[in-house]
Amino acid sequence: MANPWIKVFFFAYLVLGLLILPDYGITMDEPIQRKHGMVAFEYVNEIFNLFPTISKVTGENLSTYDHRDYGMFFQVIAYSLELMLGIDNSRDVFRLRHVMVFCLFWLGLLYFYKALLIRYKNNGLAFAGILLIILSPRIFGDSFTNPKDIPLLSWFMISIFTSINLVNNRNTKSIIAHALISALAIGSRIVGVLIPVVTIIWIIVEFLFQRQDRKWKEPILAISSYVILVMLFTFILWPVLWESPIDSFLHSFRSMKKFRWSGSMLYMGEMIHSSSIPWHYIPIWIVVTTPIAISGLFLVGISRTTKEIVYRPTSFLNDKTNRTDISICLFFFAPLLSVIIFNSVLYNGWRHLYFIYPAMVWISIIGLKELWNYLSRKTGLNWLKYTFIVLISINILEIIHFFIKYHPHQSVYFNILAGDVEKNFERDYYGVSYKKALTLLLEQEKEDTIKIYSEDFIGKINVMNFTKVEAERIKFVDEIVDANYFFSIFNFRTKQEYAMFKNNIFPYNQAKAITIFIKDYPAIEVYKLKKIQHHNK
Repeated sequence: MANPWIKVFFFAYLVLGLLILPDYGITMDEPIQRKHGMVAFEYVNEIFNLFPTISKVTGENLSTYDHRDYGMFFQVIAYSLELMLGIDNSRDVFRLRHVMVFCLFWLGLLYFYKALLIRYKNNGLAFAGILLIILSPRIFGDSFTNPKDIPLLSWFMISIFTSINLVNNRNTKSIIAHALISALAIGSRIVGVLIPVVTIIWIIVEFLFQRQDRKWKEPILAISSYVILVMLFTFILWPVLWESPIDSFLHSFRSMKKFRWSGSMLYMGEMIHSSSIPWHYIPIWIVVTTPIAISGLFLVGISRTTKEIVYRPTSFLNDKTNRTDISICLFFFAPLLSVIIFNSVLYNGWRHLYFIYPAMVWISIIGLKELWNYLSRKTGLNWLKYTFIVLISINILEIIHFFIKYHPHQSVYFNILAGDVEKNFERDYYGVSYKKALTLLLEQEKEDTIKIYSEDFIGKINVMNFTKVEAERIKFVDEIVDANYFFSIFNFRTKQEYAMFKNNIFPYNQAKAITIFIKDYPAIEVYKLKKIQHHNK
């Protein structure tokens, strides 16, 4: 990283991230992900007795644990740090996890930059790739709190660098490094197996194009060493494999194809079931939640690549950088096509596929370079080049304005293509707005005890954000008849719930005490309940 300004940027971004990190609340997945880490930690500790004074608290056995199909390496490390640092309050427990998620994301950005620099040998284009990652509001917002999808995205960013390094060098150091990152990705989620699959194909293709004598000893040795190390590292880093490696791995793979979740969700104005998701679910979610400029550059990049393959496949593939681009494209299209073909159970937008976003950005940089070169060649159309710069700049400024105005709710971003967001899509499914809503309610409500009812549990876990005195004022009740306030983040899980909202039936017909708007759509609403109407529930 020769350019000193790039070093300044990365340092400044790290500092900025750590400064604003406390603004984010506790999201839906965090308590259960922490428990996954505790269960795995207790299993490991029971075998190796690393922390002899730590007693077992979960009452779970990893070999029979319902969620054993999850990779737990990140969660185990987080829980181990929590113990070593002696953290004994919930707010600091989750603050530590947020620091870990963000720092891993930051590290992923650093290696993604290095990968782009190898590909383009141009600081400007490599830096543009980093900006496109950061300037995706949903990725940015989740990079502070999402303990499951952001670690996997980060490992994929790092793996792009280590895979290029392995394919180019195929030495012991590069094989070990890429095998370790591959195992860490698999240990995050089973879909990380895509990395070894693409890597093996990539090495074979490179050998076929580079070697005329077709002596297979060297690539076979490299592939064999890599696969063995991936298997070894995965086994070590994923404790659930220790007793029954093959059965446990296959169990995780089957779970990935058809995840054990049954529920309905709002999509394109209709309530759809998780087992009957239309093929366009993920593509539409990507389009309506990604800045339009990035999607536009992606279309240019993929169009250019497709055109070259169709019209001049031999000369195109003879170029090593083009083969690199094709390999990275696999990281985007293989998972996307897999969830469509297998009709996988999905929910909450496209966060389960966030790990494909670096590949999308890689393709977008291809589009940026192609478009810029085209406009530069058209000397009589300088106005068009300047128009392009202005449009891109406007989109970037719009995103930065969104970041600042709606902080810390960046992960509830939709672009103009989403249409009527309130009607068409789930919004704050992760519950990031609960912290601010509870803060506002504490400020305006003078009663010593505030009784709250919500259809989900995210509000209850966000009570851990507050001091003991503040938390004691907040009481989440099990029945709406006992509540003074009703919280809704509009995550309807049944058609009945959605019908109540749509038809303005109690409690959605009550006075609104607090509404947090993101652009023109509410992320969360707090209703002041009248006791006399509770029987309408």
